[in-house]
Amino acid sequence: MKKYFWRNVFFSSVVFALFAGAAEPCVRVAQAQWEPMKGTAAVAPATVAGRPALRLPCTFAGTSIERASWDVPAKLDLSTETGLRFDMFCRDTAPIAHFSLYLRSGAGWYHVNFFPEFTNAWCSIAINKEEARAEGTPAGWDKIDLLRFSAWRGKDTDAEFFLGDIFTAEEAGGKPLVAVVRADSAIQRSDESKSVQQFADGMAKELRAAGVNCTLLGDGELNAKTLAPFQLLVLPYNPGMPDAVADEIVQFAERGGKVLAFYNVSSKLQSLLGIKGGQHVKETKPGLFSTIAFAGGALPGAPENVGQKSWNISAFKPATDACRILADWRDEAGQPTGYAAVLGTSNTLVMTHVLLTDDPANKRRMLLAMVTRLAPETGGRLAAAALAGIGKDFPRKSFEEVIGEIQKLGSAEQRTAPAVAAARAARDAAEQALKGTRFLDVPELAATADKRLLEAWCTVQPQTPARFRAFWCHDAFGVAGITWDEAIRRLAANGFTAIFPNMLWGGVAFFDSKVLPVATKAKEQGDQIAACLAACQKYGVQIHVWKVNWNLGHAVPDEFVEKMRKEKRLQAGPDGAEEKWLCPSHPANQQLEISAMLEVARNYPVDGIHFDYIRYPDNQHCFCAGCRERFEQVLGAQVTNWPADVRAEGKLAKRWQDWRRSNITTVVKAVSEQARAIRPGIKLSAAVFRNWGTDRDSVGQDWKLWCDNGWLDFVCPMDYTPNNQRFEGMVAQQIEWAGRVPVYPGIGVSASSSHFGAARTIEQIGIACRHHTGGFIIFNYGPKESAELLPQLGLGITRPEAQRKP
Repeated sequence: MKKYFWRNVFFSSVVFALFAGAAEPCVRVAQAQWEPMKGTAAVAPATVAGRPALRLPCTFAGTSIERASWDVPAKLDLSTETGLRFDMFCRDTAPIAHFSLYLRSGAGWYHVNFFPEFTNAWCSIAINKEEARAEGTPAGWDKIDLLRFSAWRGKDTDAEFFLGDIFTAEEAGGKPLVAVVRADSAIQRSDESKSVQQFADGMAKELRAAGVNCTLLGDGELNAKTLAPFQLLVLPYNPGMPDAVADEIVQFAERGGKVLAFYNVSSKLQSLLGIKGGQHVKETKPGLFSTIAFAGGALPGAPENVGQKSWNISAFKPATDACRILADWRDEAGQPTGYAAVLGTSNTLVMTHVLLTDDPANKRRMLLAMVTRLAPETGGRLAAAALAGIGKDFPRKSFEEVIGEIQKLGSAEQRTAPAVAAARAARDAAEQALKGTRFLDVPELAATADKRLLEAWCTVQPQTPARFRAFWCHDAFGVAGITWDEAIRRLAANGFTAIFPNMLWGGVAFFDSKVLPVATKAKEQGDQIAACLAACQKYGVQIHVWKVNWNLGHAVPDEFVEKMRKEKRLQAGPDGAEEKWLCPSHPANQQLEISAMLEVARNYPVDGIHFDYIRYPDNQHCFCAGCRERFEQVLGAQVTNWPADVRAEGKLAKRWQDWRRSNITTVVKAVSEQARAIRPGIKLSAAVFRNWGTDRDSVGQDWKLWCDNGWLDFVCPMDYTPNNQRFEGMVAQQIEWAGRVPVYPGIGVSASSSHFGAARTIEQIGIACRHHTGGFIIFNYGPKESAELLPQLGLGITRPEAQRKP
């Protein structure tokens, strides 16, 4: 049963019901308690598609408001919940860039962006805690006292949306029995914050994707009350665990709870887990830790081998007879390394590194096996979720409906029949396994059915008319595990026409540069532009060299950073804190950016050069002393109240924004004009933020101006979202902004903000084609995309003409 805390049931024309918890009485909240923020119209009751709702009007036309927002009080304890669910209805999302929900807690907020999947239909929106980002210093998920709904301006056009039921979700699988513990105590230490957040949120998402209903708990929230509902705690990466937190986990285990830990284990927990040692061991050769190999039957349901290329481990060993090694590490040649990968007792499991994202299918099976071993009650739920998840890439379509659509495209029936038959057989076998309570068999059978169904779907797709089909490749050395030659061969064989390899940053190059420091690895392994270019010429694939502007990069030599620091060429925030980005207003930095890109155009017969990060990091940069001095020179006067006078509400804000944009535009204009003179026919392009209307101010990226003046030959907005509705709205608007310049939308298959597979990729390619973009570009070309996505697309939508049968 779903636990509503707020349900839009009409008690009168202006009153709705608010539930603060299942055991608490209904609290009636008047419509007047919805407080619109400045410039926002009031809410009103409505009936939409036969359902009572609240209408939230967005008055963007003729106004300058950045967003329409409404606050409503709500006393909530979400500490043991997965998050929130609510229903919304929107007839036209085009005027809205995106939606946000803010949950106030203490002196801070939790913030999540969202977007409805469909228009003209009620949509269920899931707000999961691992997707939330903290702003300020929130006091915890148990102390939510206010909700703020926001719709952000996308166009100068009025819009509206409707809210229905809002509730905490006791999902079909029941209350979550698994909690992922995030090391909030370590997040306070800046050197650990990013990794802690990454692995905690990633673990929660992986578990949820595998069908495990879980929630996220900060380690400061652990106590007997919050831990009572859970059978299993997962510690994804918890460095420097406070003793008080370790004590709570020990007491949880003493009450019968189970623990699954990764990599870094507190000394106070080692006896609980039955392990000892744990010294840090780095790989002594590339690929030393490449595979997790399970002993036969050691972990029922786990694959025999799970790929994971770890760069170091914690060398744990069994400390008691109750603990044994379940899997060991093998090198890339399949040879044992002598180090344990997974150890376990009857109540605990430990993996000796963090969970990485390579080999996702086997990784997910391993996770399911781990959870099922430690929390057997989840077995039936997980099996049912796996069966229900067949065809999950096709929302709102049943298994048979997908097959029906495949069979409608009869021209490919002969090629799809084996895959369809195999999908049905695996689905039927999974159903029988579930009925027979053979729960561990169900996920693998369901995965087979899903894979073969997707294979058939990909095969029947008509070839896209888009002639520009590209991948960004973030790694200067290409796809890990294969050569540039093989990586480009695979692109060509699957109908892709261009590659954008990331070959230089603000402070480092991966080729024989005389302008930037050359990365140590490039000195060892050779000129990577030359290697990629040779392969591209061999297979007829375009190469557009990708430059990350301003950002110095992870491989920048320390001495170069120090040189920039001494010359006062680094960016600073309003508080003076240094950022390892070059300041765009410094003339020497502008010239460095221009010279580095022109060096590529001059020395290599590339098809194009590609700007990225051609902007400021955010609206909090740059406020270095040099920026103040150079702005005052342009202004012809001193800025008396620095930096307040140039910030959002300051009297010089507009002049400041114009000046910031001009610093970025200077580089784009110079590179465009000079590169074309050096190499006639070279193409200039840029990866840009998706909302020019607001981003030109927030990050100084005036890409519409660049298109208007012909400085770009095409533009690649980073439209990274799994939501097709939002993707289409962005593409339509961007085509208007770009004018005569082609828009090749960026599809975020494996971006930090979005992950999805072939089915959704095909849909977004189709959207781009409906808008006659003429091309698209996918992020990112890595091992998973090379092994899975690329051949899936090559079956149909990007299949080369030479492979097509009459």
